[in-house]
Amino acid sequence: MLTLIITPLLAVVLAQAIKFILESIQQGEILWFRFFEPGGMPSSHTALVVSLVTAIAYRHGIASDLFAIAVVFSSVVIFDAMGVRRSAGDHARTLNQLLNIMGFRRHPDDGPLKEQLGHSPTEVLAGALLGFIIAWLFHT
Repeated sequence: MLTLIITPLLAVVLAQAIKFILESIQQGEILWFRFFEPGGMPSSHTALVVSLVTAIAYRHGIASDLFAIAVVFSSVVIFDAMGVRRSAGDHARTLNQLLNIMGFRRHPDDGPLKEQLGHSPTEVLAGALLGFIIAWLFHT
């Protein structure tokens, strides 16, 4: 039973670590904040829910009620990551550009709106593969 908690937690931590490493290499500096922020490659939300679904499939089978619940829950999370949160990031990018053009500033303590909130289909696929592999390694 504990593996149904450990597997998704390991998947999300590993996804965040990969994201932190990849973006730090791309930027040429250590970006500690990226370990704790959403968005980017791979999707940690997707890794978490896919690892949970896969772990439940191994432990309880795909005919179980628990598996069905996990699939529905995961679908909502993945849809949100690719749809709603990605759109929110696009809107934030546009608002930041408009504020800069118009010369408006938000509150002095605030920076620009966060633009990297959601995920592209590739980032979601990478998160799904990572989540599946983590669960497969833990449960086979």
